[in-house]
Amino acid sequence: MTIKSFRSRLLVSFMTLAGAVLIISLVAVWLATSQQSERTLERELEVSERVFAELMDVRAQQLQQAAEVLTTDFGFREAVASGDENTIISALINHGERIGTDLIVLQSPNGEEIAATHTSQLLPTIDNLTAGQSAAQLVLVDDEIFQIVTVPVRAPDLIAWATLGFGVDDDFAVLMRQLTHADITFMNRQQRTVFASSLDEEILAQIEDPEIALSMALDNLNLAANVSGFNDIQYALSNDPNLVILFSTDEFAATSEFVTLQQQYLMIALVTLIFAVLLAMITARKISQPVARLTRAAEQLGAGDYSQPIMLQRNDEFGALGAAFETMRQGISQREQQIMYQLQHDLLTGLPNRVSLRDYLSRAIQSKQNGYVVLLNVARFREVNDRFGQQVGDRLLQMISQRLRDSAPEQWWIGRLAGDEFVLIGEGQSEPQTKALLRDIEQTLSQPWWLDETSYLLEFRAGYLTFPNIGDDADSILRRAQICARQAKQRNAFAVAYEHGMDEQHLRRLQIVQALPSAVREQRLQLHYQPKVNCKDGRILGVEALLRWRDEHLGVVRPDEFIPLAEQTGEINRLTRWVCTAAFDQLQLWHEQGLQLALAINLSALDLQWPDLVKFLREAAQKRGLSPQSITLEVTESAVMVEPEQAIKRLTQLREAGFKIAIDDYGTGYASLAQLKRLPVDELKLDRSFIQDIANSHADLTIVRSTLALAHELQLTTVAEGIEEESAWQILQQLGCDTVQGYYFSRPLAATQFEQWLRDYQGVSP
Repeated sequence: MTIKSFRSRLLVSFMTLAGAVLIISLVAVWLATSQQSERTLERELEVSERVFAELMDVRAQQLQQAAEVLTTDFGFREAVASGDENTIISALINHGERIGTDLIVLQSPNGEEIAATHTSQLLPTIDNLTAGQSAAQLVLVDDEIFQIVTVPVRAPDLIAWATLGFGVDDDFAVLMRQLTHADITFMNRQQRTVFASSLDEEILAQIEDPEIALSMALDNLNLAANVSGFNDIQYALSNDPNLVILFSTDEFAATSEFVTLQQQYLMIALVTLIFAVLLAMITARKISQPVARLTRAAEQLGAGDYSQPIMLQRNDEFGALGAAFETMRQGISQREQQIMYQLQHDLLTGLPNRVSLRDYLSRAIQSKQNGYVVLLNVARFREVNDRFGQQVGDRLLQMISQRLRDSAPEQWWIGRLAGDEFVLIGEGQSEPQTKALLRDIEQTLSQPWWLDETSYLLEFRAGYLTFPNIGDDADSILRRAQICARQAKQRNAFAVAYEHGMDEQHLRRLQIVQALPSAVREQRLQLHYQPKVNCKDGRILGVEALLRWRDEHLGVVRPDEFIPLAEQTGEINRLTRWVCTAAFDQLQLWHEQGLQLALAINLSALDLQWPDLVKFLREAAQKRGLSPQSITLEVTESAVMVEPEQAIKRLTQLREAGFKIAIDDYGTGYASLAQLKRLPVDELKLDRSFIQDIANSHADLTIVRSTLALAHELQLTTVAEGIEEESAWQILQQLGCDTVQGYYFSRPLAATQFEQWLRDYQGVSP
């Protein structure tokens, strides 16, 4: 960029900045003055309206006094009392001329007309007139507006009512304009009839034009206005909402001072802008040259050229800036090398990281040379971190990486994929060489892990596969290696090679994870119910609600498939809410039908960590009128052992809320008798693995007998599941088991099928 072009850009920047500031300021002032002028207009109209009201009050007092002078005149009262019509009329005319009244009406106490200048039928009723006799009122009579006052005539009792009124005409409106500084118009808004106004005839012609809306006419005339209805003010007698008083003023005249202020500010802004342009031109000349040099230096740095030193021999701020640029050049050069290393390496172990791994593996795949990928996983490493701390875990990872370096031949590339995963890549390595590597690694990693005179037990799982035959991109190869490592964990083996079909299982799990939220949301799940039978007499005590899912694409999805995935993805709480809601609704329906059944529902480990679990279950049961005693919540031993203290606390809260608690699959988990003693449990449920072969296995018989005896000593109810033969039921009867369930009685059934089965079982005709 040339100095001239830079100077031009700098000048334009200064001008743009100055112009933007001035425009923003101008707009702000313009808006502020416009808003202020509008507020001023509104305040002026409000003041005019208040002044008008006060003037009307003063005029009303004068009219009141004038009327009282007439009614207190002795001769007038005598004439009214005697009924002398001529004298009455003469007195009314004389008094009216003296005070300038335009309307006089004399009425009897019951409202009959005695004498009047206008027919009394056009006036409001005597009750309305006398109700406001303490103040003058505005009324419409013969398309004229009068301010009237009604006073009593007494001699000494009430003998008549005298109503006197001043006409409200254009002269009155002009007088009010002089006093209120606003034009006043009395009109019928619907008929567009003006009774009196201080406005010019040309303006009134547009206001009276029924073809133009009143608001549009006011806008066309540039009039700011407030409209008050007769029935909205205290000095008017009218129920017609169309009779209004229009207070208006010319917007141009009222806002002329603000317009002048805006024009003055515009001139100031233009002068300031011219001055800013001149100043910008002078400043641009002084700073363009050093800035241009610094710009070229920055472009070199941006292009990655750190070889040319930046020398700017000046004693001013630009000289200091040039020195700072030179220091920055040297620092960037050093940090770039450090950043590139950190970008490609794991800082804890010094091994290449995920970024380097993907780049290296992608290049190896593109080379079309056969090779092997080995993924090594540290089993349950999270537990090591949780129990012994992050620092111990980090030091163990460093030791693992060092042993891998020592045991792997030079032909193998080693990197760290994630927290507890390491990857070895061998280009050109064969299957025998890979298996030899795995044997060496297994032997090396099986040695004790001593740290600060403490030995730590670590287990490892590995998955391996060849490339590029198994996968043609880094992500798919690493994903399949992780699948193999998980298979090694499931098979309790050190290493497992990739086999065709493993991806299908993985893809099915992904499909289940993706379909589960919509299945819950769209209620495509089902509850089946398996009866729980009294072991002694075979009576049906209740049911266990079991979740079933049949998907149109996935087919039948077993609970042991989707429940663990729901726990991993966080869907388990939503799933539990759906199960409880559906099961409670069904139990309510059965109770209403007279089937007094108990209900058992399974909870997961994550459910016990849900803070609102107790509140949700209690409110759900109360809403349906269900007793918590009729509901048993089943949790497995393994679920309790995930967070024992939290589980005990939550189960205690549930039991205090009235729900029964059962330990499911008892005997297959890791719960000790000491923990069993602490658990707030009502029921032990023996796992089916001890029941199915109880008739033929002495060991199973012994375990079941001792477990039943222990449960009864602890005053716990016992349930045996998995009853498939009558012989097993008979043995459990002899051992004193309380409740049994299994396929011998019924498989889990949908609600309607269960109801039919129950009728058949109890011998009741459908």
